[in-house]
Amino acid sequence: MLNKIIRKGSFDAGHRVMFQRFKCAHLHGHRYDYELQFGFNEMQDLGYAIDFSEIKRIAGSWIESELDHCFIVNPLDLGVIKLSEELKSNIFKMHLLDEKGSCNPTVENIAKEVFFAVQNLLENENLKLEQVTLHETANCIGICSGLSANELKIFKSHSGYLESLLAYKKNLGYLEYDSRKVDSK
Repeated sequence: MLNKIIRKGSFDAGHRVMFQRFKCAHLHGHRYDYELQFGFNEMQDLGYAIDFSEIKRIAGSWIESELDHCFIVNPLDLGVIKLSEELKSNIFKMHLLDEKGSCNPTVENIAKEVFFAVQNLLENENLKLEQVTLHETANCIGICSGLSANELKIFKSHSGYLESLLAYKKNLGYLEYDSRKVDSK
């Protein structure tokens, strides 16, 4: 890929790192800032690879609906899961990471999940997601530039996860940004 673009955004979420001995073992939250970096070779007729609004409409809306104002949980964190079930209310929503239970919601693992989702939501023959940079704080940053074969296998083995991403994309549909290509009857 010869050229690059970056779309930035943010979301607020809570988490805790299971088995960590210090303060990150406690329930807490962050304002996560992210950067989605794409590579591309060809530009569309309007002079860009993709409208930044389209990245926000698809990838940004997925991030917002799945991660914003939720508690990101390791599926082994039964205390948090039990609390949510006992409350049986809309006090907080959870987003479980790896359903096999091996995934703590660290900035590195959240960046991997965002990478997998955005890759499946936006990549095409001309546009390739190259990197997700996720700022947990101003000083703590996770970067994902791809997934290993084993990581891809784990994500794809999640029951219905890839299918739900593709259904999400299909539900949003295609939006034409070039007014010359829209029938103006």
